[in-house]
Amino acid sequence: MAPETRSFSSPSILRLRAGILLLILSVLLCGTGGVFVARQFSLGIGWALLIAIAIWIAIGVLLSRLDSKIYYGLALLITLLLAYLVYDFSTSVLGWSSLVSALLAAVATAVVAFAFQDFRKIKVELSRWAYRRR
Repeated sequence: MAPETRSFSSPSILRLRAGILLLILSVLLCGTGGVFVARQFSLGIGWALLIAIAIWIAIGVLLSRLDSKIYYGLALLITLLLAYLVYDFSTSVLGWSSLVSALLAAVATAVVAFAFQDFRKIKVELSRWAYRRR
């Protein structure tokens, strides 16, 4: 009896990934930056949206040009800063014990590190997908 062959279509580029959290975060941060700049110059919400889009495009171009060593270096710095901030906030403001704060910081560090790694994979996959579509 011959083995049954299955034809698998290529997976969609749009699927749930951890790096999507970073994409959402970047949209929120760029939106906040756009609103901040627009308010500083007494501009309306339309200008805030245009400034936010310009910031997001500029960051996207910058990220697409980064070498992997620089990207991982920046990701490491951001992840370590987050770990410190989580530890410091939970010990000083919330008054939790050092052990609980360290465990919470370790979990936050692991999640953010995984998200940065997955975001890098998404960037590579999007580039391949975009070049294949030409």
